[in-house]
Amino acid sequence: MSNSLQEFLSAAKTQGASDESVVALLRGRGWPEDDVYRALANHYEKHSGVRVPEYKRSGSAKDAFLYLLSFSMLATWTIGLGSVMFTLIDRWIRDPLSPANNYYSSGYYQMANSLACMIVAFPLYLLTTRYILREVRLHPEKLESPVRKWLTYIALLIAAGVVVGDLIAFLTYFLRGELTGRFVAKTSVVLAIAGGVFWYYLGSLQKSADATRTANE
Repeated sequence: MSNSLQEFLSAAKTQGASDESVVALLRGRGWPEDDVYRALANHYEKHSGVRVPEYKRSGSAKDAFLYLLSFSMLATWTIGLGSVMFTLIDRWIRDPLSPANNYYSSGYYQMANSLACMIVAFPLYLLTTRYILREVRLHPEKLESPVRKWLTYIALLIAAGVVVGDLIAFLTYFLRGELTGRFVAKTSVVLAIAGGVFWYYLGSLQKSADATRTANE
C-alpha cells in the first residue's frame, strides 16, 4: 500500500471528509477503487484496533461437489429402490400373458443390479448428507449458498416432474379403462418415492428460510 495514499487518507479523515468523497476524489486521480477501499480498511483497523472481518463466500466448488454427490447418490438409490419394487410387483402379481419363466430369466439379474445400487449409493448419500448438515451447523451462512439453493430447486423440479408424469400416466390408463393391479402398484411406488423426495427437500428449504428469518429478527 502506498504511504502517500495512506497519509492523504488519514489527513482527509482528520479533516472530517466522508468516505464517499475520499473515494470519489481518489478515483478521479486515477486510483483503483480496490486500493482505495483497502486503504480505508487499514485506516479503520489502525484507529479501532479491530481487524476488518473477511467475507467468506457461502457458495464454493466444495459445496457444489458435496451437493452434486448427494443428489447423484439420491437418484441412484431411489432408482434402485424403484427397480426392486417393480421386480417384486412383477413376481407377486403375475401377468398371465407373459411366459412363465420370464421372471426367472431376467428378474433375478435385475434385482441383483438394483440391490447393488442401493447398497453402495444409500450409505454414501447418508454420509454426504450428514457432512453437509454438520457444515451448515458450523457455518450457518451456507444456508444462503446459491449453489445449495439452485441444486435443491433442480432436485425439486425433477421430483415434481416425475410426480406429475406418474399422475398423468395413471389418469390416462384410468380413462382408457386399462388399469391393472400391476400398473396401479407401480404407479403407487413411483408416487411414494418421488413424492417423498419432493416433500423432504421442500421441507428443508422451508426450515432454512425459517432459520434465516429467526436469525435476522
